[in-house]
Amino acid sequence: MKIAWLTDLHLNFVCETEVNKLCDVILSTDSDAILITGDIASARQLCRQLEYLATRLIMPIYFVLGNHDYYGSSIKQLNSDVGRLAKKNPYLVWLSRSGVIQLSPDTCLIGHEGLADGRLGDPLGSTVVLNDYFHIEELRQPTKELRINVQNKLGDAAARSLRKQLKSVVAAGYRKIIVALHVPPFPEACWHLGQNTDDNFLPHFGCKATGAVLKAFMLKHTDIDMSIYCSHTHSGGYARVLPNLQVYTSGAEYRDPRISGIIHISFKIESTLSFK
Repeated sequence: MKIAWLTDLHLNFVCETEVNKLCDVILSTDSDAILITGDIASARQLCRQLEYLATRLIMPIYFVLGNHDYYGSSIKQLNSDVGRLAKKNPYLVWLSRSGVIQLSPDTCLIGHEGLADGRLGDPLGSTVVLNDYFHIEELRQPTKELRINVQNKLGDAAARSLRKQLKSVVAAGYRKIIVALHVPPFPEACWHLGQNTDDNFLPHFGCKATGAVLKAFMLKHTDIDMSIYCSHTHSGGYARVLPNLQVYTSGAEYRDPRISGIIHISFKIESTLSFK
């Protein structure tokens, strides 16, 4: 089985011709499915773009959302819209709501948005202000402290979802797990220009809550292998967090949607990735 991994496409920045070129490239890989780890389009275009991809590609599209997908809306409203869309379109599989996906007898796929939870680095001292805090309703707060509190709660919700999915993984007896996230779950997986992100940016670029759940699980289950796929920072890199836990963070560029890599699923997870 071959899965084409894409992320941070930002399709609202390109025309339909460019979207069609991307679809043609995906189809040329003879992939069996697609994995998108967030930032597909802004809220206004998201559902339309997802439907168009499903119509053109006619294969399972496993996806999570990213922070940019919520721009111009609220997390609550967009989640409702995407939930309705995924229910009616069999090709669109929203991993935050789908539960565990079997890819092979010993390999499964789980995922969640896992948006930045404002816990890594120096949250209160950070001078970084993302557009998220103006364009996503829940994050538009009068003080930094109130906004961080909202982010903390979002991170905790993501961690609960992953914990529930991991229980199902154990019950089913899978030995290899692919995890799709938008935001890197560990500081060592947050990259910028070939270096790990500093404490000023980490509160906005990582999710400590999801990382804690995933790392604790893998420390307990040393007979299971986990590969995490994420992006968000638009810089690529690889991190080996534990002997049985690795993270692929893909690079990306605005107005240049492309395949990040091909994930080969057999009895062993092998990845051919092109970092940007």
